[in-house]
Amino acid sequence: MIGEVYLFFAIGGFWTTLVLSVIFLFSINPKYEKMHSYRVSKYIMAIAYLLFSAISLLEIIPRLQGLNPPTFKTSVLVIFSFQLYLFTHANISLIDFRFLSVRILTYHLIPVAILALLNFLSYYLHWGPTASKVCYYSLFIVYIISVAISWYIFLNHYKRYKKRFHNYYIENRADRLRWVYNSHLFLLFVSLAVIAFSLISVTIVSIFPLFIIFFYTLYAIHFLDYRNIFYVMEPILEEEPLKQFKTSPVTLSHIEKSLTEWENNKLFMNPKLTIAIVAKQISTNRAYLSQYLNTTREKTFNEWINELRIEEAKKLIEQDSSMTLEEISEIVGYADKGYFSKCFIKYTGKTVSQWKNK
Repeated sequence: MIGEVYLFFAIGGFWTTLVLSVIFLFSINPKYEKMHSYRVSKYIMAIAYLLFSAISLLEIIPRLQGLNPPTFKTSVLVIFSFQLYLFTHANISLIDFRFLSVRILTYHLIPVAILALLNFLSYYLHWGPTASKVCYYSLFIVYIISVAISWYIFLNHYKRYKKRFHNYYIENRADRLRWVYNSHLFLLFVSLAVIAFSLISVTIVSIFPLFIIFFYTLYAIHFLDYRNIFYVMEPILEEEPLKQFKTSPVTLSHIEKSLTEWENNKLFMNPKLTIAIVAKQISTNRAYLSQYLNTTREKTFNEWINELRIEEAKKLIEQDSSMTLEEISEIVGYADKGYFSKCFIKYTGKTVSQWKNK
């Protein structure tokens, strides 16, 4: 019964990934120069999906003939070893379009490809149980290392992306690329499940293809929609990484003096404020302003503006405690009173009502 359930979902997974890989290959490519990495990533995803289909087929055909292939565990390890790096590189390119490097991806895949080949050769050429075990457990160890490396690489890039995100927006904006993180988190959970399965044979592996159908379909939908999201997220994706710029004392002095004047004029109460607008107002660029705020003031753009607005809100309350939360939030620049209330609690430790009655 378990074998029949697995076979049913495996065939479904095969056709799902095969069809989606064709869509990746032949869907319209955006011609925008800055989406070059996305176009390359689309082909990488086509390879990932085709690879899953091909290895699945190697498992499906013997089962249709009534055989139980002994390479099942090896096939699972091979599939997910390749998928780890393919998805990691594609995902990072979605949040940092300067990252993608086919050369580095190839270097990551070479050890996996060699061990995968050795494992299948050990089975088909009958190298014996000892050689087969050495090949299998070598692949297993490399897989565990790959899980750790891929997650570490992705997490570092995602943290940098979130910092750029908070260095651009002020309001509680929806992160339209959050799905990239969620998909990678799901991939991590599946990877850990594969490790557990490789150590202990469990029947739950029979429904793996069901999760694969669900995940690969949703991922493809989001991935193909990225070309629409890109134009909205481009200001964040194109920003220079927050590294140490060689700013001169004159530049820092100019930024500090200009920001002080900018704060005194209370321009932070503009509800449509972004770091690009502030940089233009003080005659500098986003990179220098971000660097100054992150290093000299040790704050993100989001934190800096919110602190200024909350301080202004506290002054308004002291001047007129009868003002409503809606009135205060609107005056200091918040379009969302719920977000204003959340920020007020974060920076004062009290609600607006508690602050009025203290």
